[in-house]
Amino acid sequence: MTENAVSLEIDGRVAVVTLTRPDRRNALDAEVCTQLTAALEDATSRGGIRAILLRGEGPAFCAGANLKGGVYADNFFAALEKMLTTVTDVPVPVIADIQGPAVGAGCQLALACDLRVMGEDAVTWVPAVQHGFALDPWTVNRAVELLGGTHARNMLVAGAKVDRDAALTCGFAIQPGTSEEALAFAHRVSEHAPLSTAWFKKALNHPEAPELADEARACWASRDVQEARTARADRRAPVFEGR
Repeated sequence: MTENAVSLEIDGRVAVVTLTRPDRRNALDAEVCTQLTAALEDATSRGGIRAILLRGEGPAFCAGANLKGGVYADNFFAALEKMLTTVTDVPVPVIADIQGPAVGAGCQLALACDLRVMGEDAVTWVPAVQHGFALDPWTVNRAVELLGGTHARNMLVAGAKVDRDAALTCGFAIQPGTSEEALAFAHRVSEHAPLSTAWFKKALNHPEAPELADEARACWASRDVQEARTARADRRAPVFEGR
């Protein structure tokens, strides 16, 4: 039984979800994936949460799947897929605060997030070829989309690492920063119009969703659009309500 592998704290409009097994470098097994999924769902079920900051306690963001047995369990891949799908489908931005390595399944977790802030020691890679593993097509396509074809090929075929400088250059990381700066960035993101933010996240992750056109019209017809217009006229910051 894995206990207290994930914590959830609320900081204003930002939910901070933390992997809390630094002694195992926040390695993932089925139960940790399930706990992380539950924390994300709990966070978004609370009124007023408009961004989630995902981080790892200790010197590693996430060392990937637990190679001492967790990755070989029958239920691991279903739990991992559910966790990654939850990250991409919750209706608020999920921001990865990557301080230290994000390896293997930890890299997949970083790929699933909407935005990434990377610290000085941040580095990500997928050593699948060193372990004889194969990854799902979603991970391959997501790596190509977010890292670019060259970095994705180097990482997946050659096991190459992507450090912070490379991640910033290719746009995989939106900015460098400490955990404090990542939290400040999450708060800035949380100030944006939530309906619009949720629409863009869905449109990017599920561009073929049939409801996108109706939801776009709902954004334009929302009170938040009128609030932004009024705020511009009043020369003040808008206060969005998500309706």
